[in-house]
Amino acid sequence: MVPCAQQPQLPTAPPFHTFRQAGRRVIPLPRLHRRSRRTIATMASASGSPNPVVLGCGGISVDYLAAVASFPNPDDKIRSLALKVQGGGNTGNALTAAARLGLRPRIISKVANDAQGRSILSELQTDGVDTSYILVAENGNSPFTYIIVDEQTKTRTCIHTPGSPPMVPEELTKANLSSALDGVDIVYFDVRLHDIALLVAEECRQVKEKSLF
Repeated sequence: MVPCAQQPQLPTAPPFHTFRQAGRRVIPLPRLHRRSRRTIATMASASGSPNPVVLGCGGISVDYLAAVASFPNPDDKIRSLALKVQGGGNTGNALTAAARLGLRPRIISKVANDAQGRSILSELQTDGVDTSYILVAENGNSPFTYIIVDEQTKTRTCIHTPGSPPMVPEELTKANLSSALDGVDIVYFDVRLHDIALLVAEECRQVKEKSLF
């Protein structure tokens, strides 16, 4: 995470574990939520703005979460106890939480023009995330993840399918990058889109250096 611009007062929000639900059953993903909470607290403390603008660069996806009584053995056939389809991805989760806590997030990433991609964009927009800098490929598939939630061990197993075609540096134009960074206080990166992240980080460094003179 690269600060581009010191302890804003964040509005209160419901506990993070209530954000992941399947009907009335809460799907237990405790590790994900603790990490999200720490991430947003760090974002907020890195900026002096009361409502910092956060630019995220990284993974967004659709998650298919199936809660099961216990993890299946090879060749088993079992039934899910609950099913939830919702947006995911490290950057998508972190910036959705940022929006719900009053920050102003925008995302650089890529989806395809398919049902999953449209769902990702719609859910982010509903939560107040700026999706103007998300590229949409006419062909291919958007990223998605199958998540098996074991209610016996309280663990989750993720099977991820990356988006295709992947985002490449040539797709992030200088004009779009400058616009995405305009007014940004903090830039957030995850482990996805490494080449794109390097471009964003370098541009962010140059913007910060210019502001010092």
